[in-house]
Amino acid sequence: MRLVTPLEMMKLEDLANKAGVTYEKMMEAAGTGLAAHLGKFAESLGTDSVIFLCGNGNNAGDCFVAAKLLSQRFRVTVGLTNGVPKTRTAYGKYREMTNVTVLTEPEEIKTAVQAHQLIADGVFGIGFRGELSPAVKELFAVINADPDKKCVAVDIPSGGNALNGAIAAGAPRCAATITFGAAKRGMLIPPLSEFCGIVQLVEIGIPEEAFAELTYPVSRISANTVKTLLPPRPENSHKGMFGRLLIVAGSQNMPGAAMLAAQAAMRSGVGLCCVASEESVCRMVVAHTPECIIQPVPADAKGIMCIQSVKPILEAAKGCSAALIGPGLGLTAESKQLVGGLIRALNCPIVLDADALNAIADSTDILQNAKKPVILTPHPAEMARLMGCSLHEVQKDRIAAAKKLAERFPNTVVVLKGAGTVVATAEHAAINMTGNSGMSKGGSGDVLAGMIASLAAQQIEAEAAAMCGVYLHGLAGDCAAAEFSKRAMLPSDLIRQLPLVFGDYD
Repeated sequence: MRLVTPLEMMKLEDLANKAGVTYEKMMEAAGTGLAAHLGKFAESLGTDSVIFLCGNGNNAGDCFVAAKLLSQRFRVTVGLTNGVPKTRTAYGKYREMTNVTVLTEPEEIKTAVQAHQLIADGVFGIGFRGELSPAVKELFAVINADPDKKCVAVDIPSGGNALNGAIAAGAPRCAATITFGAAKRGMLIPPLSEFCGIVQLVEIGIPEEAFAELTYPVSRISANTVKTLLPPRPENSHKGMFGRLLIVAGSQNMPGAAMLAAQAAMRSGVGLCCVASEESVCRMVVAHTPECIIQPVPADAKGIMCIQSVKPILEAAKGCSAALIGPGLGLTAESKQLVGGLIRALNCPIVLDADALNAIADSTDILQNAKKPVILTPHPAEMARLMGCSLHEVQKDRIAAAKKLAERFPNTVVVLKGAGTVVATAEHAAINMTGNSGMSKGGSGDVLAGMIASLAAQQIEAEAAAMCGVYLHGLAGDCAAAEFSKRAMLPSDLIRQLPLVFGDYD
């Protein structure tokens, strides 16, 4: 599913209009699609009536088209919350309505909302900014207070920011959102994503040539995306065909990070996995994952790998098709030197996670020295350190933040973790919607890093490895939540779900 900003949507509609798909035709297509979806919702609820809450913009025009069509089968009411529409196109559709009850008084509209089970929210569209009026909030409060009412958003829930996912206080919690032409970026970003319900797309005639004009395409990662990007495993194969991964991770106080990353990597299909770490970490890894190769390396008095570790690590790296650096590494002056030395020396794709990201936070230009693509997997706080900005700046527009960092280093893929993980390159981005709050525990990132690195080691292009990794990682989290609950699930439970998750892609 393609995702656009409000400005991009305006551009797409303008290009379509110039190509002969007029605004009126697009409104007819949107309203017709909306009517079809609402008709199905009405039938599923067993109701014979629907009420449209309409503002005074083009969003209302889509509602008027749908209202006219539905009036042939259902009792239809339209509540004008802000008076008659101001735009010429919407006003024309308003005048065409037949067999529809139109209400303009606030108390009449509120009473009608209380009496209806199915409500279409067309008050505000994707251009909304600011706060909802008290009168509109009162209408939505009636909807939100009754779990038996089904609210369907027209293009976007009123009060939602289509760019960054913000939501105004008092917005309606919708069971579904019927969006037009393309999904809007903010609809996949919390908190707005939590108000959208099921997002369903209605095509309105925008030509493919118009989408090609977008300068920074954004899409949603789906099961079909993964099926397209994840290559099949040939039956006539051997372990050498599926790559060799080097994991540089763990320290005396954080041995579990290396173990989780290694187990996730092996479960994600890599042929061989070598863990280079402090000796006690290596013993723990091989005790729990005997399939791994280990390379004990020198460490300082606190059990953190030091600069003397570089030489044996590079020996272990010979023949490796990818490397993961960072989980549980620990942060010292020497570990920073170690990370920098490995970035410069390794001749394979590198995944940098956790302390490896912190190690380069004040010297990110070192990424220019990488010989092969680098995948960065920061959480928002690590992202802020990498960019030298505040956490708020990262979170207010996660796609823009990821894009900015990826553009600084064109040979990198940025995986900005969190609800709605963003995978970005200098050319385009994708948002992932699998996963849940139960994954917000220490160790989940180590699992993700191991999965992405494993896929990269299997000769899957860096961006594809990142996209597949975040989708399948989230899917494993959803399976773990279903079995153990969000509260009780552990990051190690994600690894236990990987055989089930990957089973659909063999």
